[in-house]
Amino acid sequence: MIDIYSLSVLLFFLVLAIIIYKDRKNIDFKYILIMRRTKKFRNFIDRIAKISPMFWKIFGTFGVLVCFFYMIQGTFLLTVFQPQVQLVLPSLSPEVSVSGWSINIPFWSWIIIIFCILVPHEFFHGIMARAEKINLKSVGLLLLAIFPGAFVEPNEKQVKKSKLMTKLRIFAAGSFANFIVSFLIFFLILYFIWPAITVPGIVILEIEPDSPADLAGLKSGMILNEVNGKEITTTYTEYLNATGYFYEEIGYPEIGEVIKFRTKDNQNFDVKLSYKTLELINKTTNTTYTVNVTYMGINYAPVYKISGSFLPDLIYILTMISFFSLAVGIINILPIYPLDGGLLVESLTDKYAKKRSKQIVRAITMFVVLILIYSFVKNL
Repeated sequence: MIDIYSLSVLLFFLVLAIIIYKDRKNIDFKYILIMRRTKKFRNFIDRIAKISPMFWKIFGTFGVLVCFFYMIQGTFLLTVFQPQVQLVLPSLSPEVSVSGWSINIPFWSWIIIIFCILVPHEFFHGIMARAEKINLKSVGLLLLAIFPGAFVEPNEKQVKKSKLMTKLRIFAAGSFANFIVSFLIFFLILYFIWPAITVPGIVILEIEPDSPADLAGLKSGMILNEVNGKEITTTYTEYLNATGYFYEEIGYPEIGEVIKFRTKDNQNFDVKLSYKTLELINKTTNTTYTVNVTYMGINYAPVYKISGSFLPDLIYILTMISFFSLAVGIINILPIYPLDGGLLVESLTDKYAKKRSKQIVRAITMFVVLILIYSFVKNL
């Protein structure tokens, strides 16, 4: 039987299909690509751009510098370290799952994240174009298979005839907006939201049967305030690193070591650490090996000021928006044509190496794309 979450997703696509059908005369259909152009929002973009064109130009110039920094850094890290590249896909499950080639995010979380990435990205392109007195032909939405998107269409002839710095500001604006969103959210969570919604300590969510914690007498629902005589202070950086919320207090204990906990109601528990054997796979050599790790047997979480609230979901979705805004901004600013990074490179080569511009852009694009493909395939 279909669950409520999956049903809500199916209803979403049903409503979307009805809207597309009724508005089909205004929609461009190109195989699996659906585009809907409109002249709405252009006035809104104009009003923002006209507040202070000089401010936007200075802002845009700074954005160009930031984007070239991330282009160079991203290309270097991708080439030298070849990090794992995965697709981010929507899932009918309300839980996050990870496979060798994809990160599967709950559908509604995925929609919110996409919205928070696309809207700032495209609006900043439009604002910068208007600040540079480039006309906007249209603003629109698109759907590539199941992947939503958005776009602004500046007048291509005007852009082509414009000065180099104008082009660079316009092309860099989108990724720069993603970087701003990412760092702003991270800053707000780190210094304002997290301290405002959490208190010291951790709450036990689950105890594994016959584990050291179970043998010591710890129970689900208990709130632990101290470990080895030190107050347990949970931080947002610990949340991001996923190393545990009391490792800063105890370091990395050894097998057989006794960890002393004190609960909120002043009960004391001594947990003697055991070990768990993990079987790992070396993907480079395709061999398996085992390793013993210290083992306590508790699943726990921070203590939020409002128990049973939406606060954990709020932190999760804001963190995902921050992380994926940064990731999309970096991918988009890589020197791959026709992504924004490729357009930046094309603008420079048109100015300083016009006769070989296409060959240079094509060669750089092929090089970076091949590295991306290799980084994706090697982890399958």
